[in-house]
Amino acid sequence: MIRLVIFDMDGTIVENKIPFSEMRDRIMKRINCHENPPHLYEFLKEKGEKYLRILEEEEIRRAKYARAVSSLPRILDYLEKKKIKKAILTRNSRKATLIALGNFSSHFDAIITREDGFEPKPSDDAIRYLLSKFGVKNEQCMVVGDYDYDIIAGKKAGCITVRIGNGDGDYQLEKIDDIVKLIERINYP
Repeated sequence: MIRLVIFDMDGTIVENKIPFSEMRDRIMKRINCHENPPHLYEFLKEKGEKYLRILEEEEIRRAKYARAVSSLPRILDYLEKKKIKKAILTRNSRKATLIALGNFSSHFDAIITREDGFEPKPSDDAIRYLLSKFGVKNEQCMVVGDYDYDIIAGKKAGCITVRIGNGDGDYQLEKIDDIVKLIERINYP
């Protein structure tokens, strides 16, 4: 029985008009860097606070052009009616997250961003915190995302993982729109 769904944000419940690669390129150009680090946040954090401010500025710029997927109201309504807790776990800044989510931010029981003091995904620290906060066992939690880090973090925590798009996961959905059918199938076989 699913009692908690933890969503990634970008590419999962929010569509971005500005691709991550474009944001990354703008940041690297702004800091006059020609490297291609595998982990942008960690790379900039190591350089200092000034660089993290540049990251946040670019995330906010990107968030202003983002929009929630059209099925999000229906998904949130379903989870609310079934009394399933809803959380967001993102590597974005809180400011950018709240801008991208708009009015939908108030519909989540928890929103965890990089400022909340947890190791970023693929660490499962924040997932374990959410399991404890809501008194949910790992097998009652579904972690939903479009990127390897989402799935790795969910698997480390022993949760059910759902991959949006191509890639690994206990389940794979082409679009988030089908998440309600999947939860129904798991909860009411």
